[in-house]
Amino acid sequence: MKKTKRAAVILACVLFFAMLFSVLFIAHESQHDCSGNNCSVCMKIEACENALRNISGAVSAAAVLAAVSFVFVKAVLSVSAVCVQPTPVSLKVKLSD
Repeated sequence: MKKTKRAAVILACVLFFAMLFSVLFIAHESQHDCSGNNCSVCMKIEACENALRNISGAVSAAAVLAAVSFVFVKAVLSVSAVCVQPTPVSLKVKLSD
């Protein structure tokens, strides 16, 4: 379990830095001197924009999934708390006649 947690933290850091450096590169090179149709800087900016779109889509999907599962678990727990009937065992009643 510890390896999974560590891998998740590393993946989250990698995604964070990928997004951060993509945004910084786009901001830094937004006013570059474009050389025309096959500009390498424009191609790199386009690649960064595509990476940001892909990462943000995946992060949005994960956030929606987490929110839906959280709401579902809360709903199930609240319904199960109402529907559970007390029994002599759960009340710890001693039936010694």
